Amino acid sequence: MNRLIRWASGVAAALTAGAAIAVTCEDPNPLRFALIPRTDLVKQMQSHRPLLKHLEKLLGRKIAIIQPTSYGTVIEGLVSGSIDLASMGPASYAIAKNRDPSITAFATWTMQGGTYVQAGSHTYNSLLVTREDSGLKTIAQLKGRSVSLTDPASTSGAVIPREEFSATTGARLEDYFGRVTYSGSHDRSIEGVRKGFSDAAFVASEHLDEMIRNGAIDARELRLLWRSHSIPHDPFVYRGKLCAALRDKIRQSFLTESREMAAMLINLKGERFYAIDDDEYRYIRNILTRDVR
Repeated sequence: MNRLIRWASGVAAALTAGAAIAVTCEDPNPLRFALIPRTDLVKQMQSHRPLLKHLEKLLGRKIAIIQPTSYGTVIEGLVSGSIDLASMGPASYAIAKNRDPSITAFATWTMQGGTYVQAGSHTYNSLLVTREDSGLKTIAQLKGRSVSLTDPASTSGAVIPREEFSATTGARLEDYFGRVTYSGSHDRSIEGVRKGFSDAAFVASEHLDEMIRNGAIDARELRLLWRSHSIPHDPFVYRGKLCAALRDKIRQSFLTESREMAAMLINLKGERFYAIDDDEYRYIRNILTRDVR
């Protein structure tokens, strides 16, 4: 009898443990979406409306928009669980991934061509630009001058310049330039150079192309002084604690053709969405891991 009781107790414990495992994944409704403020956040949100409509249709649930104040807000939201799905830069994704390995990059898109981006490319560059009429024609002439970065977690606007440009000059940005500031977004950095608030700025090639395409700035107003190595394009990511079935549906929704996704590509100045994984961003993660150490 005692053996039977012990066996029954063991079965009950196993079933309880199994039930606990079964409910550890999360199936939020609504699904909370955010994106890092690369440019004008209101315009970014508007441009993502077709995607959110597509997701609501395929996932059968509402998408709640979380409006962040910085790159770090999105990172913290994913790590804490207050954001489920996000569009990020490579470095902000790498920071989040290093803090919570379950956060996963699953999709990105190829880009249309422009002044600084090649058509069909899935990579971009960090560019150091100055005004064409500034008289600054070489990197050496920038020593001791002012430079604008975007955000500490911006790939092309901070992380890559600190890694690759510093390797070129042999000095930290703060030691090479007379003044280093953060603008908060790529368009503000570009506008700051244009209006003379800073002598130069590190910005993303695709965002500079977007401003040129929109007529916000004439390409002839700027001079390119430095270009980084190729950077993998921005990922869409989700929390690993979401239930597997939901993660699969989200991933598949980005690879499903629809009027909304076609409109989304137009808004992103993209050509197609495609699946990715963490290997695309290992270089960025290694830089950030090394910096932490």
